[in-house]
Amino acid sequence: MSHLSELNDYLNRHVPLFRAMQAQIQRCDPEGLALTAPLAPNVNDKGTAFGGSMAAIAALTGWTMTTLTLREHGESAEIVIIDSHLKFLRPVREGIVAECVLPEPAAVEQFIHRYRERGKARWTVEVIIRADGEPAMTFKGQYGVFRPEAG
Repeated sequence: MSHLSELNDYLNRHVPLFRAMQAQIQRCDPEGLALTAPLAPNVNDKGTAFGGSMAAIAALTGWTMTTLTLREHGESAEIVIIDSHLKFLRPVREGIVAECVLPEPAAVEQFIHRYRERGKARWTVEVIIRADGEPAMTFKGQYGVFRPEAG
């Protein structure tokens, strides 16, 4: 099973909001990744994408980027969002597409090095949602990772 299929299955099973939003990880490549959700289950009273749905899918996109980055380096961790900042710039009238560009290689290496050295680390991930090719919402989220408790 590919990372995408595995993560889509995981999110569908363990994050009821992901399932309710009918979201899915659409793309993951060397440039970054994209999560999508159709408009219908995420619409507000104005017929545009609900801001809460856009915030949720942006946060999940950052979580997915963090998960995939750890996996690509042979690591696993508990992941939590520590802080986020959102800017809503224009309405989204079609399906939501949240895109996250892979952070710079130096930031990735520093993040992984810190995690391996200390058993915990944090980093910032940026996500953008567009409407008609223009930014509609920007998200900057700081994620913390730590070694899972031995059970």
